[in-house]
Amino acid sequence: IIFIPKTRVATEVISRTVVTVGFRQNDQKPSVDVIVTCRLAEIKRIDVFLQAVKLVIAKIPDVKAMIVGDGEMITELKQMAFDLGVSDNVEFTGHQNNIEHQLQKGRIFVLTSDSEGLSLSMMEAMMCGLPVIVSDVGDLRDLVENGINGFLVPRRSPGKFASRIIELLTDENKLKSFSAAAHNAALRYSMQAATEKWDELIEKYRTI
Repeated sequence: IIFIPKTRVATEVISRTVVTVGFRQNDQKPSVDVIVTCRLAEIKRIDVFLQAVKLVIAKIPDVKAMIVGDGEMITELKQMAFDLGVSDNVEFTGHQNNIEHQLQKGRIFVLTSDSEGLSLSMMEAMMCGLPVIVSDVGDLRDLVENGINGFLVPRRSPGKFASRIIELLTDENKLKSFSAAAHNAALRYSMQAATEKWDELIEKYRTI
């Protein structure tokens, strides 16, 4: 956003926002342990997610994972899940219009991408109170406070993703603490927060 008050130029940055309608914490017991919502393309590295799930199963055999989204790799990824022996633990939902309802089923949101900006899907998950475990790439660390509301993991590291998933799933107090922190962090990117920022900037430059 660029303001041009008389002969001076001022630049201000307002981050993208997330529509909060429907994206809220779920009072019901989650039915899915780990969830990812994304386009099923190579850059999202769902292969890394599936490998991490396999490692988690070794410690938590009944873990449930959900992959929400569609894309050119869906057939290949389903075959990979079968080959890894995790098909019984992983649900592919395909494209869903009610993403908020899917997120509210989950305990933890995971994003194994090779590259990201400030991910809208991650923001939506955090708005629903899901701690996040994501690749340490792009702008994700702008919202993820490592060890507070989620974990930043070196990309393409199935073992490290798995260890962080296990850490949260086996520590209910930490999971609840991260959940509250994730929701509070996401509120900074709500439409209301953006509107208040707009009002502040307009007032700031109005009289210059």
